[in-house]
Amino acid sequence: MKLYFNDQAFSFELLRAVSYSRYHGASIGEALATAARIKEGDFNSWYEEFSKTAEKTAARAEKCLEGKHKTSAKEAFLRAHNYYRTAEFFLDGTDPRRMQNFTKSVDTFEKAMKLFKTHYEIVEIPYQDTYLKGYFFGSHDYDPKKPKPTLMAIGGYDSTLQELYFCAAAPAIDRGYNCLIFELPGQGQALRTQNLIMRHDTEVPVGAAVDFISKRIDVDMNAVALFGMSLGGYFAPRAAAFDDRIKAVVTFNVFYDTYESTLNQNPQLKMLETMPNEKKEALLAMAEEKNPSLRWMINNGIWVMGLKHRYEVFEEMKNYTLRGIADKIKCPVLLTIGEADHFVSEDQLQQLTDSIKSPKTVYRFTREDGAEEHCQEGNHELFHQVMFDWMDDVFKYYPE
Repeated sequence: MKLYFNDQAFSFELLRAVSYSRYHGASIGEALATAARIKEGDFNSWYEEFSKTAEKTAARAEKCLEGKHKTSAKEAFLRAHNYYRTAEFFLDGTDPRRMQNFTKSVDTFEKAMKLFKTHYEIVEIPYQDTYLKGYFFGSHDYDPKKPKPTLMAIGGYDSTLQELYFCAAAPAIDRGYNCLIFELPGQGQALRTQNLIMRHDTEVPVGAAVDFISKRIDVDMNAVALFGMSLGGYFAPRAAAFDDRIKAVVTFNVFYDTYESTLNQNPQLKMLETMPNEKKEALLAMAEEKNPSLRWMINNGIWVMGLKHRYEVFEEMKNYTLRGIADKIKCPVLLTIGEADHFVSEDQLQQLTDSIKSPKTVYRFTREDGAEEHCQEGNHELFHQVMFDWMDDVFKYYPE
């Protein structure tokens, strides 16, 4: 699926931004008008134009709030938040503009939250000698004394905490579920201000979050699901393999072996395996000049994984595998993939499906439904239908 741009990375990230329009995270017209001003393949142009749209939308939100138009202000703050997030996407982690935009992105989202009519809490999940930031949302009929099925949601290689509201929390609230969305090391504030880099053994931070909700009387611990977005499709099943308190897992989309998946989608990288490190570095530097997607993937990996060299990204990816782990999962698993996913190949789904011994359901999203992209960008409505109908059936929970 192409949206405005010919470049795959630019097209996909624009599609990702507008996919959040269902819950007021974007206006298709605003996003396309912004895209029309962007020089394709130019990361700086992308940043400048989406930042302008974010600033304009945030100013509108403030004006609405001053006039006591709370619903209009909430919706504009949500759009501004997503435009700020989108603007910084292609920047290097060391670029000071990245932190500036991130701060504005969080600020506008939390201004919108203050206008929500549903229950929410900004929480700090104890983790080692620090904490992981999260948001806890109550179901639309929230009762603090009534335990409810609860969805826990985590992101992936480039996710932010706030983004998870649109693809997990908002539809959960609508369907009568509580939802805890939270950062992992290597994401959002945890990376940017706490210097917590990404780790492959996700059972540790996820376990801390399960400890956190296990102390709440509004959570039914017999009905806790874990949702993982993008690389979260590796993180979530990995965590469930080591924690029986997780009663259902949703992969949005699958990652069985991250390094192998990357080679499948970029077979030219295979030649790196026999090269000395200095030559690997030089070749990758040359390759990324002609490939914006590869340039972004490498730069982001160096940042979130706390590395120094390009080639180290691929070495670190080898740790992100479910080989010898997936068969330890005991709960039901929903495995999803888009038939044109440019990050994950069909064999990744097959290997993970074959490895899991617990009950599993596979759903392939198609071009015919406009849901063929990675993480079903373009048709989240269909994904949410599939996901929550499956969860309802697993937990025998059919709220009015």
